Amino acid sequence: MAISELERTGAFDRSLLMVISPTGTGYVNYVAVESAAYLSRGDMASVTMQYSLRPSPLSLDRVAEGRHHYRMLIDAIRNALAERPPEKRPRVVLFGESLGAWTSQDAFAHRGTQGLLNAGVDRALWIGTPYMSKWKQEVLNDDRPDVDRSLVGRFNDFGEVEALDPEAREKLRYVMITHDNDAVGHFGLDLLVRAPDWLGPAATRAATVPGAEQWRSPTTFVQTLVDMKNAANVIPGEFEAKGHDYRADLARFIREVYALPATDEQLAAVEQALRAAELDRKRLIDAAKAAAEAEVEGQAGGSGSSSSNAASRS
Repeated sequence: MAISELERTGAFDRSLLMVISPTGTGYVNYVAVESAAYLSRGDMASVTMQYSLRPSPLSLDRVAEGRHHYRMLIDAIRNALAERPPEKRPRVVLFGESLGAWTSQDAFAHRGTQGLLNAGVDRALWIGTPYMSKWKQEVLNDDRPDVDRSLVGRFNDFGEVEALDPEAREKLRYVMITHDNDAVGHFGLDLLVRAPDWLGPAATRAATVPGAEQWRSPTTFVQTLVDMKNAANVIPGEFEAKGHDYRADLARFIREVYALPATDEQLAAVEQALRAAELDRKRLIDAAKAAAEAEVEGQAGGSGSSSSNAASRS
């Protein structure tokens, strides 16, 4: 069905195809999609398939299914594009956030970076990758022949990308943004049995990790779980780069990782438009909620009046 819809809408005729794995609720980060739409001048399409309709912590039992869905979608897209001349194929880029980052990365588990290259994936960007991602551990920590370390990177912020030497920056294709204070990227069962790397010597810790914090079981496990729940509190229109909020750097990373040309002035205009769009979206949602509540109250009032009249007649 997804491939049929891509063909029906002419998505394969665009220059960029953004293949997205959603969060556990089915949510797709509109800032990411809108950024790609602006920076590609609208010459792009996006596709996603939902694997769950529950908050991410309650969707952990659907990760395997989400991973399987995503792998099938990637393979189907690759097969569809193979029937087209190379010059008539869009560049395929990936995006995933939180549980969507986990499911889309683990679609390539045990395949390293070579798995993405073989699937025809030109670029990929993931934000807030959970600690449990197997692919992340394999490409960042394991010594594997199918991993080209020059293609992949994990960053806290865009400043770390800017600090790379030009040659290393040019080679990057598959990028993870994981804030040092995003509990989603740190929470795992390992916290019950051993101290994590991010709680190492105070001198080596990220600036956002308190130097006095110490590992204790199960205290650290519970505290990180609570931090994970609170990490996604965001204020509409106020983009920040902390916790599980990645909006502040997202357009800049989209420009860099997807190789979409734009001047700094154009990028600033895009970011301003993204903030304005988010505020407009919030106003529409609030208005819809208010209208729905008024309708419910009106129906309740009407029902009460009818009951009262009926009682008086009897």
